[in-house]
Parts: sequence; structure tokens; C-alpha cells
Amino acid sequence: MNKRTLFSLFVILLLGTIQINAQSVRTLTLEESIEIAKDNSPLSRAATFSLIASKWRYKSFRADLLPSLELAGNIPNYRLGAQTVNTTEGIQNVSFNNSNANLGLSINQAILPTGGSVSVTSSLNRLGIFKGEKSYEWSSTPISIVYNQPLFQYNNLKWRNRIEPLRFRIAEKQFVEDLEDLSFTVTQSFFDVLISKINVEIADFNVTVNDSIYNISKGRFEVGSLAENDLLQTELAYRNAEASLTNAKLSYQRAEETFKALLGLDDDIQIEVQAPETAPDVDLNFDKALTLALENNSQSLQFRLDEIQANQAYDQAKRNGSFTANLRAEYGLNDTAIDFAEVYNNPGDLKSFNIGFQIPIFNWGKNIAQVKAARNQQLATANSIEYQRLQFELSVRSTVREFELLKGQVELAEISDNIADRRYDVSKNRYLIGKIDITNLFIAQNEKDSARRNYIQALRNYWSGYYNLRRLTLYDFAKDQPIYHEIDL
Repeated sequence: MNKRTLFSLFVILLLGTIQINAQSVRTLTLEESIEIAKDNSPLSRAATFSLIASKWRYKSFRADLLPSLELAGNIPNYRLGAQTVNTTEGIQNVSFNNSNANLGLSINQAILPTGGSVSVTSSLNRLGIFKGEKSYEWSSTPISIVYNQPLFQYNNLKWRNRIEPLRFRIAEKQFVEDLEDLSFTVTQSFFDVLISKINVEIADFNVTVNDSIYNISKGRFEVGSLAENDLLQTELAYRNAEASLTNAKLSYQRAEETFKALLGLDDDIQIEVQAPETAPDVDLNFDKALTLALENNSQSLQFRLDEIQANQAYDQAKRNGSFTANLRAEYGLNDTAIDFAEVYNNPGDLKSFNIGFQIPIFNWGKNIAQVKAARNQQLATANSIEYQRLQFELSVRSTVREFELLKGQVELAEISDNIADRRYDVSKNRYLIGKIDITNLFIAQNEKDSARRNYIQALRNYWSGYYNLRRLTLYDFAKDQPIYHEIDL
């Protein structure tokens, strides 16, 4: 293989490597980063699975309100042994050897307003006697209707009917809030990367400039037009710039790795973040923001849920500590026969009616204590909710008030950045022609760097405030509509 062939292969490999690296670099805007995070981030998937779990819990509750079909039985139930029984001739030991097999099909329906239940059952039973001559006896209940009604008791199903739909609505709102909270987190991480990138650019620029200034200063020192102190100052600035560049690169690498993990991107993908423009101009006032937050934010629904649950606990304590009764009524048909073919021939009536009751008389004040504890907890919850609601309203107002000032800060920071940049160019040119000393040049350089960082920080504050306002109100101000994220449940 000659030298020309080796050179050609080297060029091909080099161009291929450059192309692969170019393809792996991905330029990201803030909006694109947020959309990628919503699709790929582990936090987004966790929020989705949490909502799906809440959906299935709600479906489980809804199923409790519908009729259920149940098949139950024993096939077989064999017994062998002896027992003591009372007879007309006295106490005797009677041995037994039998089996009992039964099968029943029932439809059960809970009654929401009263907390009772009704069931319709059909069953068949076979008793086998194996002592002496082997024989079988069949019994059937073609139909039996049982109504069971607790009286003066705690109705758990009625309270669940108030709580579970509200809990699912909170889960839906919480899902949207989780994604908006993810948007806020991505915004913070995006600007961490952007600020780190700006710091690398500033540090790299300063290394180049300070290297040039140091070389110029050495020439001036050699001809005697610059004091040694000024020469040492330029050299120190150059060495500090190199150290700052190393630190800036490390910070950028850490911020970039954290950002890619948040977005769910592979670590081998190279990214390039692009500084955003200012966020959409939002025309908002306190009353509108507060109304949107109270209507859309899950926190207001959580206040209502906490209040209902406190009332539920109080009602349960009162009901469980007072007079209770239970009504049970049954009507149906049943029959017995030796042969299976005759067990449904002539069924007779099956009726029963019962009212049981329980009256607490003395238990050392336990019931009273439970009721008082539940009542005071109810009052504590009500006062806590009142305070939390006030704090929530203050948070919304404070967020709106701060956001109204952030856009003006961005505009001022941008103007300052442009002025500082121009001032540095003027100062550098004046230093090169000997019109200003090195101290004034470094002051202009530091002010330029500071102004650039302040501008990016002002952008960060503005976008963070924008997405914080979105997650509080769950409202898209750019589209002027509530925020809603669809998922396949």
C-alpha cells in the first residue's frame, strides 16, 4: 500500500468522523427542550403512570356502584367424626360420616343513598350421608331476595361518592401541574447550561484577549514604556483567565449532563442550547390570575377534599358512638328432595325478617372522646384550610406582581449589555494606542462580562416567572386557553 492510498484512507476516515460528530450535535431552543422533556423525561413518565393509577382507582370505585355477579360454593365439604348431642334419652355421642356440597349464584347491588344492599341468589345443596346405607338429600333455593339495611349508621359508600370523583379531578389537575412543573424545572436547567456556556465563551475570549494584551505589554516593557507592575498585572490576568476557562468548562459539563438526564437524552448526544427571546407578552392582572388559579389549580380542589374528609371523620365518629340497628329481610322459594329431578318440583315459601340493634351504655367515655377529637380535628382542618387558601392567594398575587417587573428588567439588562460591550471595545482600542492604563481596561472587561451574565440571568428570571405563572394558573397565556395534556388512559 503506497503513501497516496494511505493518505486517501486517512482523509476518508477523518471526513467520516467529522460528519458523525456534526450529526450528533443538536441545537435546542427552550421550547424544544420542554417538549422533549414532556415526551422522554422520566419525570414525565412518572406523572403519566400516576394519573393512570388514579384513573384505575376511580374505575374501581365506580364498579362498587354497579351490580356484581358472584359464584360461590363448596365442592365437596367432607366430614368424619363424632359429636355430643342432647336427645330425649339423654346426652349421647353420635358419629357422623357425610359430605356437603353447595353452589350458589348471586347478583349483588349496593344502594348508594341509604348504604344498604340487595341481593338475588339461586343455590343448590347436596347432603351425602355415608354412615350405614349410603344416601343423598338435595335442597334448592331457586330464588332468594335479601335486603340488608343499616339504620342510623355511617354510610361509607355515600361519602366515597363525594370523595372519589373529587380525588380523580385532583389527579387530573396534578398531572397538568406536574408537566408544568417539569417545564419550570427544564427552564431552570436550560439556563444553567446557557449560563455555563456563556461563561465558557467569556472565559475563552478573555484568555485570547489577555494573551494578546500580555504579549503587547511585554513588548512595551522591553522598550521601557510600561512599568513592571503593570506587566505583572497583565500576566496575572492572563493566568487567572486560563484558570477561569478550566473551571467554566467543568461547570458546563456538569450542567449539560444534568440537562440531558432531565430531558431523557443519551449522554453521547452533543447539544447546543440557543438563547431564547423574551417570553410572550402577557396582559394579566391580580384578579384574573387569582380566578384562574382558584379554578384550575389542584390546590383549591385539595382544600375542598380536606374539608370533606374532616366532615367524613366527624360523621363516622358520631354514628359509630350512638344507637345503631340493622334491618334484614328475605323472601324466596326453597325445596328438598331425595332425587335431584324432584328438587325443583314443589318449592315452598322462604321468609325471614330481622332487626338487630346495638346501644352503647358505658365504655368509660370512649365514644364521647372520639366524637370530640373528630370535631376538634374538623375545626382545626377548617382553620388550616383558611390560612393555606390565604397563603395560596398571596403566592399568586406575589408571582403576578414580580412577573410584571421582569420584562422591564430584561430590557434594561439588554441595553446594559450592549453599552458594556461597546465600552469595552472603546477601552481596548484606547489601551492599544496608549490612551488608558491597564487598570481601566480590566474594569471595562469585568463590566462587560458582568453585563452579559446579568442579561442572561434576567432572561432566566423572566422565563422562569412565565412558567411558574403557568403552573399556578394552569393557563396558556400565549394561546389564551386552559392548559390540557392528553394521554391514552
